[in-house]
Amino acid sequence: MGKDSKAMKQKGQLLSFVPTGEYYFTKGVKAFHRRDLKKAEKYFQRAMHLEPGEPMIVCQLAIVQSELGEYQQSNRLLHLVLEELDENMAECHYFLANNYAHLGLFRDAFRHANIYLVLNEDGEFAEDASDLLELLTMEAEEMDEDYYEEDDLIVKQEEARNHLESGEFPKAIEIFQKVIEEYPEYWSAYNNLALAYFYLGETIKARDILNDVLEQNPGNLHALCNGLVFAHYQGQEKEGQILKDSLEKIHPIHVEHQFKLGATFALVGEYELAYRWLKKLQKTGFEGNGAFYYCCLMLLILPAGKIQQGMPGKRYSNSVPKKREWNRGQISRT
Repeated sequence: MGKDSKAMKQKGQLLSFVPTGEYYFTKGVKAFHRRDLKKAEKYFQRAMHLEPGEPMIVCQLAIVQSELGEYQQSNRLLHLVLEELDENMAECHYFLANNYAHLGLFRDAFRHANIYLVLNEDGEFAEDASDLLELLTMEAEEMDEDYYEEDDLIVKQEEARNHLESGEFPKAIEIFQKVIEEYPEYWSAYNNLALAYFYLGETIKARDILNDVLEQNPGNLHALCNGLVFAHYQGQEKEGQILKDSLEKIHPIHVEHQFKLGATFALVGEYELAYRWLKKLQKTGFEGNGAFYYCCLMLLILPAGKIQQGMPGKRYSNSVPKKREWNRGQISRT
């Protein structure tokens, strides 16, 4: 009994395991080598959350996002590394060059490829950077002044959209206003400007901008969709019904317009109409952005799965997200 008593007193210690940024980084590298990119992205995001100041983690996450075709997100991280964490990571310039080339922003791609070669002439990606420059030079021979103006417009529009998606509405407004001054018939900038004002609570100004767009460009789909969402969130049922009836009759050909229509219907609780467009896009392989999956998720969790089975759906207005939650899905692309 005495021995047993001593044994009973020797209680073991419970050791807790606290994952570190290095732990998730290692798991991310393994997933990346297996080409499991979504899992790699998830691990690198966790690692970055735990060690936000580690440039290698941020850079690796940017590489994975580039592989996934998330070029804008990748670029934001690469610029973060160069501007705030480690300006000497020359390889970030090469990755930026590749991303900008995929986005069609050839001047930016050319600039960063050149910077990489200047900083790292014999680097790991030197040969690839030279090949990219050769390809960009061939493209440049066919470019004219109008092309470069379009390139500049794309850069400004994407910069403003990034601010809009990040909730930096005053910055977005400033850029959209400059874009409108330089390109007075670029309706996408007007629609996004209206969204920015709406997010800030300046609903009258937002509505006035949409009205101006529709007056100068009747039938503008993005303006009509934004108008429906504005009316819905402001409780303007009569106006909302009129816009819904109009949009229900529209059958756009462009996939981005189909997505805009489907996302808009989902946001205002018209799930049967939303499902019609989102299901059609899904069948064609269209993936859209995060808002697309959010809208699909809302459809899939409807009671009894009525819409999933193709049966008549019901309107569930109490499931509509709050204003900030429909930010990314409503941003204009055209």
